[in-house]
Amino acid sequence: MRVLVIGATGQTGRLAVKQLLSRGHEVTAFARHPEVVNDRREHLRVAQGDARDSESIDRAVVGQDAVIVAFGPRSLKKDDVQEVMMRTLIAAMTRHGVTRLVNLSAWGSGGAAVPPASLIARYFFLPVVLRHLLADKRRGEQCLFDSALNYVNVCPALLKNAPARGGVKASVDGRGLKQYMHREDLAAFMIGQLTEDTWVRKCVAIGY
Repeated sequence: MRVLVIGATGQTGRLAVKQLLSRGHEVTAFARHPEVVNDRREHLRVAQGDARDSESIDRAVVGQDAVIVAFGPRSLKKDDVQEVMMRTLIAAMTRHGVTRLVNLSAWGSGGAAVPPASLIARYFFLPVVLRHLLADKRRGEQCLFDSALNYVNVCPALLKNAPARGGVKASVDGRGLKQYMHREDLAAFMIGQLTEDTWVRKCVAIGY
């Protein structure tokens, strides 16, 4: 499968690229700074581009079978980069007939998940520290929900940089799940959604 990874230089994106290559897929890593992608193995192509540049996104989408989005801005300031990127990506995918998109979101997207177990996250971190980032993400995801794409919106809670442990559980409401996720398991789950249909056009909460 030919897979475009947007956010390929981020913590989750790098793992997704590595795992995709190990499974024999042809990967296009979309990166603002191509030199950051230091894994130049066979079947890996690096496409230089910017989240706000519609032409570079369009070029990267051409010829792909699916797209993984692990993109996240590094600033907590008020912005619209996620919304702009998602609008542009949806338009490019629609134009070129690419229908499967697996998007990295956050716990609670879509409104069906139980509240975060952590009171600090529920009443301070999410509504205060991350308010601008999450507002931008929600606007972008509304574009996704309104599209005709076969998307899977993957919604982990706390992410940990730890080795894969397996045993990932998934549901729409997240009830009963341990609200954390190792990034290696997250990347593997997202890759699985390229071909699985269980969670198509749904927001899926994942945990252990």
